Amino acid sequence: MRADAASRGFLMLLVVLSMLGPLTLNILVPTIPTLPESLNTTKENAQLTLSLYLSGLAVSQLILGPLADRFGRRPVVLVALVTYILSSLAGYFVPSIEMLILVRLVQSFGASAGLTLGRTMVRDLYDQSTAASMIGYVTMAMVIAPMVSPLLGATIDENFGWRSILGFCAFLGILSFTLAWAILPETRPTSLVAATTGQVIERTISLLGNLRYMGYWGASAFCSALFFGFLGTAPHLMIEVLGYSKTQYGWYFMSLSVGYMIGNFVSARQARRVGIDQLVFWGNIAGLVGSAAILVPAMMGAMNAIALFGPAVIISFGNGLVLPNAIAGGIGVDPKAAGAGSGLMGFGQVGVGAVLSFVAAAYSKESALPLAAMMMVCAVIAHVSGWVSRQPYPDRLPAQ
Repeated sequence: MRADAASRGFLMLLVVLSMLGPLTLNILVPTIPTLPESLNTTKENAQLTLSLYLSGLAVSQLILGPLADRFGRRPVVLVALVTYILSSLAGYFVPSIEMLILVRLVQSFGASAGLTLGRTMVRDLYDQSTAASMIGYVTMAMVIAPMVSPLLGATIDENFGWRSILGFCAFLGILSFTLAWAILPETRPTSLVAATTGQVIERTISLLGNLRYMGYWGASAFCSALFFGFLGTAPHLMIEVLGYSKTQYGWYFMSLSVGYMIGNFVSARQARRVGIDQLVFWGNIAGLVGSAAILVPAMMGAMNAIALFGPAVIISFGNGLVLPNAIAGGIGVDPKAAGAGSGLMGFGQVGVGAVLSFVAAAYSKESALPLAAMMMVCAVIAHVSGWVSRQPYPDRLPAQ
């Protein structure tokens, strides 16, 4: 099984499954302006097809991780993919915005399985440093999804209509299910096979009292919040305040993906030699440097594209170092709860990021200062969390 799981086909499948969640999130973005007219609704209701999908993506990871610990990785992934296919097909025929919102919520549960369990399966099969390296390669390829999906969605919408986007998602789901059925092994450790539901719940809850795990969790969640906060505010600052075109913003945005991919590449190449904790440390240092580089000009009232995106590229590079290593470290704290650990990690990344993205966007109307201040706070929390994860003991919080 180990030889099969380590094959190139298995790793490519993990890439495909991990891309499904972010691709499905972004592929519908270009249709938001036209959905109100098509479904006789408001712009705010149309926006819920994105925001509730993101919420579902966060919550579903809390559920799928423990389920994979209880019933196995393979069956949970396959059932999730069937759910994704059926919800995508239902979306093609929806008569109202309310039904489309519901479909998107269910779709998010199906799409998140690869995101959550892909890294769990990697950790099942490899030691901590090797797992960090493999997760780095997977996430490096995964960055492509949010880069190409808006253009892909716009092309499908312009030529075949927005409903065809849901049909395309169903096609991707069928392709993913076929590949998973043929290639995906069961990687759950034998020590988990006889675990009861109560034991799985107990192990999941115990992670919340484990200082080392919560250190990795905090580093991962607040490092991601730096990116999500910037992502939620930068379009408004660039287009509405500074007067750049959407196309110009798109080119600047691509620089963030390049920074993240370089960080992932360095992580994948150096994790075994340097160790995951050192890479988390230097990634958090990059987050602090990038946040300071945005904060200082903002305090002086200076704002332009270079002052925003130059430091953001440094932050993205730091994310590329922190995330695969913090994820591998957190999942490795208790291998018997690897699925739950991955799910909690994913929830932290998406959930904390979404909340802080909303807060940053709400207060950064004419200046980058509120965004920069929030990013600095998140960078400090991520750095302190990384320090906690590196301590040899105690592993658990004292009894209350």
